Amino acid sequence: MKRLSLFLLAAFSATALYAQKQVSAREIFQAIDKHQSVQYDGVVITGDLDFTELSNRKIKKEKGWEEIKTTVEVPVVFRNCTFKGDVIAYKRLEENGSRTKIFNIEVNDGTTYSADFRENAVFENCTFENGSEFKYSTFSKVANFAGSKFVEQANFKYARFRQDALYTNIRFEDYANFKYADFSRRADFQEVRFRDYADFKYAEFEEKVNFAGSRFQRNADFKYADFNAGASFDKTDFDGSVDFKYSNGKRYVSR
Repeated sequence: MKRLSLFLLAAFSATALYAQKQVSAREIFQAIDKHQSVQYDGVVITGDLDFTELSNRKIKKEKGWEEIKTTVEVPVVFRNCTFKGDVIAYKRLEENGSRTKIFNIEVNDGTTYSADFRENAVFENCTFENGSEFKYSTFSKVANFAGSKFVEQANFKYARFRQDALYTNIRFEDYANFKYADFSRRADFQEVRFRDYADFKYAEFEEKVNFAGSRFQRNADFKYADFNAGASFDKTDFDGSVDFKYSNGKRYVSR
């Protein structure tokens, strides 16, 4: 009887511990919207985490282009977390209010929403089970996605990185979109696995970028990319096609 009681207590504790690891995206969003820094380790985040809905939104107009911009003003730190829903720092709403999920096609109708990150943005060793949208986002401090896994398409098109951008040991299972991305400081893509199309077309790297030990299993597109301080592709595997046409800067490539 005592052994059974201990078993039931252990099972109850395990169930309680599992329940504690479930955190709603809404709870996280509300903390950020109240200017509270967030830090989570080893939790499962349920629901869509939408940074574009923060209450500090502003309308930005440039040459006929209108964008609704929000700013994450506090540090956000996620380590060893799993995102069950979408992580949204960019979206485009059609006139009927539905969200358009298009990664490589420009859409002119509707309204664009995007979010910037003023402080450190850490998504280390995390799993993104659904979409991750960071198009047009500016990361003013460190952007750390090291060790993470993107199950669906990862959209960093037009993103701007003002400090270090850390992408080491990442697994991109689907399209990795860094087209037109701007890296002002160190960009580290060591030991990254690109299982699908890796798009760095028109990307600009101000400091030396490191792709050492990475593997591109399909197309690797660096057309028109600027490697202003050089790029290392030491022991990098290109299983599919690779395009460096019209790219600028020295590249160290070794197999």
